[in-house]
Amino acid sequence: MQFRLCPSPHLLCPATGLIDKDFGSEYKVFPSYTLQRQVITHGTLLNDPDSSATNLKPQNRLREKASTTAIPSWVLDRFTLSMTWSISQKRFARLVLYVIGVATIIFIVLPFPAFRNPVRVASSNEGHYLRAIRNVTLGVEKIFVINLPTRPDKRDSIILGSSISNFHVDWIDGVTPDQISALSYPYNWNHDHKTSEYAARRAHVNAMQRIVDKGLGSAIIMEDDADWDVTVKTQLQSLAIAVRALQGTSPMSTASPYGDDWDILWLGHCGIECQTNSSFFLTPRDPTILPPHHFLPYWREPPPIERPDHARLTCTASDGACSIVYAVSYRGARKILSALSVNPTGIAEQIDIGAQFDVSLGRMCGNGYLRCFATYPSLTGGYITSSDIHDSGESKERSRERPSSSGVMYSTLLNINRILHGEPTVHSTWDDAATPDIRPDSIAVLGGTLQVPEENGLREIPFDSPS
Repeated sequence: MQFRLCPSPHLLCPATGLIDKDFGSEYKVFPSYTLQRQVITHGTLLNDPDSSATNLKPQNRLREKASTTAIPSWVLDRFTLSMTWSISQKRFARLVLYVIGVATIIFIVLPFPAFRNPVRVASSNEGHYLRAIRNVTLGVEKIFVINLPTRPDKRDSIILGSSISNFHVDWIDGVTPDQISALSYPYNWNHDHKTSEYAARRAHVNAMQRIVDKGLGSAIIMEDDADWDVTVKTQLQSLAIAVRALQGTSPMSTASPYGDDWDILWLGHCGIECQTNSSFFLTPRDPTILPPHHFLPYWREPPPIERPDHARLTCTASDGACSIVYAVSYRGARKILSALSVNPTGIAEQIDIGAQFDVSLGRMCGNGYLRCFATYPSLTGGYITSSDIHDSGESKERSRERPSSSGVMYSTLLNINRILHGEPTVHSTWDDAATPDIRPDSIAVLGGTLQVPEENGLREIPFDSPS
């Protein structure tokens, strides 16, 4: 039989076909430069014309002693050299992989000095984390809207508005008092509150339950009377720059574009309080901020922080009112589910959480049980028709009034018809706005300054928007 060198360094091949020890053939080289072949088969043979065992049943074994065939010495020399090169190459490859692995570990455990400072200037090439916010879930895993099945009109508004803004929502059924057993109330619930208020709270707790059950990293919860600016995705990208700065998040990747150390992002509210003596973030020259005389009727005093009228404040929240729109992390959802339903013991003795959902949420933020961030003024607003919580039975029977929007400069729901007709501009909610008509794509992502309290005043650290 004639032999030739194979591409693989541990093989010799016959001229008529491949014989490989991995398929059952063994080769042994003797000092006389001859090759002895022993074929072991398990029912499937290689295409070897010299083999007589061609129709074996499975599990049978054939051992055939092949005649020895002289192999020229130069062939074996080349064969041995090929094996030597292969071993060297393998050792070199292992060494390269080892060096890369060590370098990677050092990079992760001991990052560059610029990354060690949790508060630093963001450079323009770090904007990639913001791109996720422009997806169909606004940078979180799900967007849930709480809606009573008896209010399909509100569902119409949310579905059409989210379609215009290119994001997708899922639904959490609202809860009515007649659906709740008296046994479901937590022991610390204050029964001076309306049953409809507990029903509304229960719907938010059901949203927490869904997040925990599905293992969602984060989600946005909206009430069905929410409204948002036509530039909401751009607004949220600017917010991400602010909250990441407040968390001390480095430019290294995080699971969430908003950073990974938060429980609540309070996006839509009717009053907020900020932690005193804590860092805060100012985003200047924001064209989507309302003039102060058009702010929502806030139930909290403005934060005692000097803020130009054109700047949006982002701070660590210590209290809040109204839960129009908020984002919650998986960590936060589990804490809320425990505190408001499963086991209030401990936290209930420290703070009064037997109240409406938003009030309880604000108190958990202030207590430090939750880590919360919020904007002032509110990022989102409301689309006003009638309330499912506070309206009397008589008002529910009356005809719907003309809807209006509050809390946003360029309302998505009030601009629906302009957008559907393909008009390039949208109109402000109020005619006295500095820019009554704008092109949504003209609004840019904004950076700002982190204000860090120090003994001699505030230290300003700029964070640029990505270019």
